[in-house]
Amino acid sequence: MDDRPLSHLLLDVTSDAACLMDANGRVLAMNRRAEALTGYSEDELAGRAFPGRPRIGGAGVEPSFAWRLAPARQWIDVSLRRKDETEVVATAAIYRLGKGGAAGLLLKLRPEDASSTGDAALEDIKVKLDAIFSGMADGLVLIDERGRILWFSAGAEKLFGYAAEDVLGANVKRLMPSPYREAHDGYLDAYRRTGVRKIIGIGREVSGQRKDGSVFPMYLSIGEIWLEGRRYFVGVTHDLTRAKSVEGRLWMLSAAVEQSPVGVLISDKTGVIQYVNGAFSRLTGYEEAELLGKTPRMLKSGHTPKAQYERLWETIQSGGEWRGELQDRRKNGELYWAYDIITPLRNDTGEIVHFLALQQDVTEQRRDKEALAQSEERFRKVAQMVGEWLWEQDAEGRYVYSSDAVRDILGLSPEEVIGKSYLGLFDAGAVGATQAATRQPFSRVINCYRHRDGRRIFTESTGAPLFDESGRLIKWRGVDRDITDRKNFEDALRVRNRAMAAVSVGIVICDARRPGNPNIYVNPALAHMTGYSEAELLEGGMQMLQGPGTAKAALERIRHALAAGEGCEVTLLNYRKNGEAFWNELSISPVPDENGVITHFIGVQTDVTEKRRADENRRNLEIAKEIQLSLLPGEPLRRPGVVVAGVCAPATHVGGDYFDYFENAEGVDIVIADVSGHNVGAALIMTEVRSMVRARARQSAVVHPARVLHDLNDLIYDDLTRADLFITMFCCRFEPQTRVLKFANGGHNPPLLLRAEAVVCAELDGDGMVLGAKRRVDYEERALSLHPGDRVLLYTDGVTEAQSPTGEFFGVSRLCERFRAHRHQTPEAILPALLGEVRRFCADAPLTDDVAIVVLEIR
Repeated sequence: MDDRPLSHLLLDVTSDAACLMDANGRVLAMNRRAEALTGYSEDELAGRAFPGRPRIGGAGVEPSFAWRLAPARQWIDVSLRRKDETEVVATAAIYRLGKGGAAGLLLKLRPEDASSTGDAALEDIKVKLDAIFSGMADGLVLIDERGRILWFSAGAEKLFGYAAEDVLGANVKRLMPSPYREAHDGYLDAYRRTGVRKIIGIGREVSGQRKDGSVFPMYLSIGEIWLEGRRYFVGVTHDLTRAKSVEGRLWMLSAAVEQSPVGVLISDKTGVIQYVNGAFSRLTGYEEAELLGKTPRMLKSGHTPKAQYERLWETIQSGGEWRGELQDRRKNGELYWAYDIITPLRNDTGEIVHFLALQQDVTEQRRDKEALAQSEERFRKVAQMVGEWLWEQDAEGRYVYSSDAVRDILGLSPEEVIGKSYLGLFDAGAVGATQAATRQPFSRVINCYRHRDGRRIFTESTGAPLFDESGRLIKWRGVDRDITDRKNFEDALRVRNRAMAAVSVGIVICDARRPGNPNIYVNPALAHMTGYSEAELLEGGMQMLQGPGTAKAALERIRHALAAGEGCEVTLLNYRKNGEAFWNELSISPVPDENGVITHFIGVQTDVTEKRRADENRRNLEIAKEIQLSLLPGEPLRRPGVVVAGVCAPATHVGGDYFDYFENAEGVDIVIADVSGHNVGAALIMTEVRSMVRARARQSAVVHPARVLHDLNDLIYDDLTRADLFITMFCCRFEPQTRVLKFANGGHNPPLLLRAEAVVCAELDGDGMVLGAKRRVDYEERALSLHPGDRVLLYTDGVTEAQSPTGEFFGVSRLCERFRAHRHQTPEAILPALLGEVRRFCADAPLTDDVAIVVLEIR
């Protein structure tokens, strides 16, 4: 008999290497297989820590704690340091003795390469799995702890599109789409190291990838098994593609029922209500909670015959569908007529389990039908007065009777209609009631006829077939009502709505019946103007456009108008979404209903920023014009022997034409000039020239026009060059005592001299360049004796270059002719006469250039 301790006898019973340790991990006993595996004898390790540790847990954990923290009764990886200092990997199963391992630990060890029995066990389990799962639609995949596929069921082949031989030995991540494919090996490694279960034993919805690359939803359940000390994972997969499709379809159907405008009720087969949609609650006035668990009897009005309910239940309980009208009562006691369609719902075995009822409020239609039935005969008698066309047709649709109202509607007499088919009266290509084919009553069908004069006429037609006792169709009887005006109005309304969306001004409509007057419509132009989207304007309101500088008085006017139901017009400073300021011209108008109650306000908003700037510029130009005109001589100059008068008409608000005359050292100085351009810059230069001319003329008692032009050119050359302008000028001085006119010309239009008895005009010209073209310029000065009755006309090119609508110029010849025609008038009378001639020549069109005229008369 073996005299070794009992513990050794127990350790020798197992076919595995076994070691008995105390609670602190110190070796108490080892069998021979453990000695062979570690290379140590029992005596060498007795009382010492076992030379190995689990490959689970942190590296810094003490070995004794590592054995206590490792999972019990399952095979895990361990690292062993043999006596010869070699490292080996084995698998171990830990059994804790006593509560929490207080009495010690039993450790079973197997070398990693001990696979012969494991392979046999694996092959055995494959055979069993194949026998169990080969006929199942769900897929089953067996992998080792490295992720390699060891078995692939027929269901998996069908599900993933791979043959088993294509994937055996491959990593299971081949069956996964990104990003799960890239992360899978990390999951397995983490589990081997930590033992923390994140998916093992847990079923969840994931995505799989077929051989063709398509991704599909599936339900995955993973289990863990140990065979002969080796760990394997079994995954069961179930295709959710069809379930997802059904789920989406059920959601769509549910949404359709819930959002349907028709009331929907579902009851069990005893009539107890189990579901109602929102439309049914709105129709009856009952909340959903008040209806559930009750029966439709709570809606009974007491006016529907009992026999009708009996026929209803008899029909649906026998599996048929019932359609008809019932008079029900709402929660508030109000009666209403409902058109009901009730049909049974069956389960897979054909048994009726529920009833579905669709209910639509037909109170108004019922009232119309009853009123029509009550007044049918009366209506026939007064058909001529109300203008509705009563008719009867035979079974083929040919008119056999027509009331006289057809004259007003189609311009045809009843005699012209009788015998014709109703289809022959339709407008070409129009679609109307085709009662001959349906043999069913029709109501309010829109027909399009052709009037005698070619116009399209729209009618609302209602008719019904009449049958004999045998059910043979005899004829049709009906009425057409002319709705052309209404149809045209509706078409015009649609056009108006499209126009509102297309106009360039912003339009907003707000609801006057709700607190705060919220916006219910904005057109695209308003969104474009403000930079906000239509959705933002509807949600945020017009107050989003306000900001610094928005006048409080304007906002108060708007608030007052909305509160009083009145219209108003304001212009206020608003801001676009990007912060840019703009001037908004807002016109608000109330919109009343047929009873005069204000229901809405419509606001028309126009960006008037540029217009406002133009108005400000125009006001500034008007001021500049007044200043400019104030610098011109205000009245004729009258001196013994001479009269001078002049006028200036700018083409725009301000211009560059200029004239001046004044007495100086017993002579009269006259200047006329044309500054290039028609703007404020030209006017400023003109003002500068005026001051210089007057100052230069008064410097000496003897004024030489040529010298004035010479000095003036030198003085303003730099200013003209910087402004990119030039000046033409004619400068002269008349000496009354000698009646001598001295003059010089700086590139200006030569004045016209009309002698007292002459029939043609002579031009007064001299050599000279325009001012501003060259710095140093000498001008030719000439002298001419004048006599009483002689007249001199000074003018700018705005006169001779004025154009008629055909493009013809006024010209010097015409100017001389018109000057001669008015020679007997005073200078102050000649000026408006010549201006009038120019304006009439231009057909009263606006002048395209400034006009200045000066008349000198010798007396």
